Amino acid sequence: MLREFFEIYCQNGGKITSLNQYLKENQKGAVVLLGGFILDFLEKIPSLVKQESVFLLSPLNFNPASNIKQFLYEVGCEELVLALLAESLLQDEVVKNQTFIQDLDIGYLASEINLAEEEIFEIQQSFKKNSKNALIIGEDIFTHKNAKNIAKILALFSQNHTLEVVFLEEQMVSIMPHFEEITKVEEVGDFDGLVAYLHYDDSIKSPILKASRQFGLVGKVSDKERVEVVFEDSEVLEVEFYENKEIKGMVGILLLPTKEDSSFCYQKIRLNKIM
Repeated sequence: MLREFFEIYCQNGGKITSLNQYLKENQKGAVVLLGGFILDFLEKIPSLVKQESVFLLSPLNFNPASNIKQFLYEVGCEELVLALLAESLLQDEVVKNQTFIQDLDIGYLASEINLAEEEIFEIQQSFKKNSKNALIIGEDIFTHKNAKNIAKILALFSQNHTLEVVFLEEQMVSIMPHFEEITKVEEVGDFDGLVAYLHYDDSIKSPILKASRQFGLVGKVSDKERVEVVFEDSEVLEVEFYENKEIKGMVGILLLPTKEDSSFCYQKIRLNKIM
């Protein structure tokens, strides 16, 4: 999965800036964090808490860093977010012949994924003020259903001389260029209702679900109550539910002690009381 992603990325002209290389650089430009958990970004790049013009793009409304500005979007729309950012941030010579860009209805898509055009414009203006900016990509991207197309779009970003694409986890591959057309980005998927963001924490012994009070009210569960999490494939997991005031909205964090499969990190769920 990881190797295939980077093979496609490199085949399409993607340039890899290693995390170690980025950490050695003078990090003064604007930064967009996408496709990862905020605590992972902060752990691997501690300087983020001291930087200006850092934007976290995530459907999970959880951001403990006061200097980082978060923009929310609908769950599962990473491909669409990158397409809108490409149209806004990349130079004409990079995107002018890209059919997927020409097919974009910017206003409609921004509305559909709940990422305001004003928010995209704010990121664009921050990038224009700096000669070297960064798009930092987390590990969640690799399990997205459209990861192959995302790899091609990210390769476009890396060809811009004012922007570095940095991966929290990368795999170096040696491969000949083989450019493929970026396919039309998909419509917004259905993630209405309760959603769990799966995150792995080897310091815990059993699963924990952390979410907002609103999440608990909708799921009809109380703080510190043991409940069943039922996934769309009917898998059932017993967890302990905790209200967390730092988390907002209808996406909770499901902490798991072990990483068992390669499912996408956002999963629709329902909650059942344990009788």
